[in-house]
Amino acid sequence: MKKIVSILLCLALLLSCAAALAETAEKTEVKVNDGLTLRAVIPDGYEMIDLTDDDSILYLLGSEDETKPLLLLSLGLDDAWPVGTKLNNLSDEDLKEIENSKFLAYDPDAEITYTETAHGTKLLVATQADKSMVIFYTLYEGYEIEFDLTMADGTTLAQEQIDTCVKFLSDLDLVFAEK
Repeated sequence: MKKIVSILLCLALLLSCAAALAETAEKTEVKVNDGLTLRAVIPDGYEMIDLTDDDSILYLLGSEDETKPLLLLSLGLDDAWPVGTKLNNLSDEDLKEIENSKFLAYDPDAEITYTETAHGTKLLVATQADKSMVIFYTLYEGYEIEFDLTMADGTTLAQEQIDTCVKFLSDLDLVFAEK
């Protein structure tokens, strides 16, 4: 009996080590500006395309596979919030103001929920009533970060596709330059 327990314990340890190694994927690093760098594990089958111009910081995560959703990441400093502001630190009144002005004003039937990334960053999740788009939003160090998930043809998103987006956001590192 002790041998069986020992063997099972060894197998469990080996499997947990293998799983930990498998989850350690290489992160792509993208320098956004002099103060901010993004590091992320790009989902399989996707490539990151820089659409940044003088007015906005935009990245498209696209795939040649038309059955995969489009992922649009936009970042920008918001003058309404002091540098250092995080969604985690806002009052309920401030959160309601963001919900109403940025999401419910455009889709009054959107479902608003909150979740956290693996790093503890609070995310506002706005799901359109027809489930054709899910918008993930946060404030981090004064940056507004929005991640739009949608199908190119406007069809309904599957839960698996939404989970892929949540995993991407959970693994996303925002690295700020030392001051």
